[in-house]
Amino acid sequence: MPRQPSPGTPTRGRPRDPRTRAAILAAARDLLGRGGLTAVTIEAIAQKAGVSRPTIYRYWPNAPAVAMAAFLEATGADEAAKSPRTALAGLRAQLHALADAFAAPTGRSVAAMVAAAQSETELAKAFRNEFIARNRDATRALLERCVANRSIVEPEDMDLTLDLIFGPLFYRLLMGHAPITRGFVDQLLGAVIHARG
Repeated sequence: MPRQPSPGTPTRGRPRDPRTRAAILAAARDLLGRGGLTAVTIEAIAQKAGVSRPTIYRYWPNAPAVAMAAFLEATGADEAAKSPRTALAGLRAQLHALADAFAAPTGRSVAAMVAAAQSETELAKAFRNEFIARNRDATRALLERCVANRSIVEPEDMDLTLDLIFGPLFYRLLMGHAPITRGFVDQLLGAVIHARG
């Protein structure tokens, strides 16, 4: 079995090809949509994407990491956050995209498997590294833009504010006691973010 690099560790060899990365993610998204997280294996991704197993390991350390990267891309949250609109509207659009993703069948399947996973499994680590951390970083950037253009009151503690945004989202995700909806996102932002008049 090829050596698996740790997340964020530079790999040697040929430069990474964006087209190869896109093909791997497309294959993982298709597998995820058809069979859920258990269907996303390195072997299945390699066959569907037409690449070798070592090629996949040059980009991600394991199958759950590929699956979570594919799921995040499929949510459209990254693109929503980068869309040409006000930073506050971009923040709302990013979180709406997450709500929509978890309301869909694939999102519910991902949520169920993450909720059942132990905290140190590859799946749980992939969820933290590929999904939570990337969304949190995007939200931090949007909040900083909101502060810079004076559309919101500057939070006293940015990390706490991020926790207050994502904590309730992932509590609902993991506990499953109530849905994550756009309405819930709007209520949450209204409670945590204070817009300037």
